[in-house]
Amino acid sequence: MLRIRLKYLVLLPLLAGFLAAQIVQAATAPPGSVNNPVVSRSYVEKALQPLRDEISRLAAEVAALKAQRAVKFDDVPTTHWAYDSITYMVNKNIVKGVGAGKFAPGSQTTRAQLAVMIVNALQLPTTGVKAEFTDVPASHWAYSHIAVAQKAGIISGNDGKFRPNDSVTRGEMAAMLVRAFNLERLNKAARFSDVQPGYWAYDLIMRVADNGISRGYEDGTFRPANKVSRAEVCVFLALSLDPARRK
Repeated sequence: MLRIRLKYLVLLPLLAGFLAAQIVQAATAPPGSVNNPVVSRSYVEKALQPLRDEISRLAAEVAALKAQRAVKFDDVPTTHWAYDSITYMVNKNIVKGVGAGKFAPGSQTTRAQLAVMIVNALQLPTTGVKAEFTDVPASHWAYSHIAVAQKAGIISGNDGKFRPNDSVTRGEMAAMLVRAFNLERLNKAARFSDVQPGYWAYDLIMRVADNGISRGYEDGTFRPANKVSRAEVCVFLALSLDPARRK
C-alpha cells in the first residue's frame, strides 16, 4: 500500500506541471479554440469586424450601382437599345439630358457637341487654349472644348473652318475616336461594302471596326455619310472608354 502511495506522490509533480502548462496555454490561446473554449462577446465583436467592413463596402457599391441605374429619361426606357450606354455616359458626366426629363436619343449630334463629349470623356483641361478656326469665336458655347480638341489633334477642319453646328457623320466620328483614343489597326476581317480603299476615312473606319467599337449594319455597310444620333454617340464613346464593354 505504501508503495502505491509513493508511486502517486511521484506522479503529483508531473501532474501539477501539466496542469500549469494547460493554464498558461489557455490564457494565451484565442477564445473558442480547443485550449480556450470560452468565447467572450468582445472577442466575437473583434473577429466579426472585418466581415462587417466588407459587407459595408459591398453595400456601398450596390447603392452606387442602383444610383446609376436610377438615371431616367422619359424618352429612354430600360428597353431602349442604347439604354446601358446612355446611363453609363450620363453617370460619368460626359453627356446630359436636354431638359424636361428628356434625352433626345434620336436627335443628331453636331460636331461641336461631339468635341465636347470627347474632351469630357478624356477629362482634358479646358483652360489657357485658343481655337484657330475662323467660325469658332471666343463667344461660342463650346469654344474651350473645341480649342482643346484641336490642340490635341482630335479634330480638324477645312479652309480654317470647323463647321461646329454641322451634324457629325459616322465617318467623321470614326476619325475623331481614332485620334482621341489612339486606336490601332489590327487588320481583322472587318470589311464594309460601302467603304473601299481610297475613301478618305477608310483606314480610320477600319480601326474603329478592328477594335470592336463598330461592326456596321447587318447588310454589311457602315454608311459613313449618315448623321450620328445622340444614342449612337453614347454607344461609340462607351465602347471607346471601356474595352470590357466590347464583345
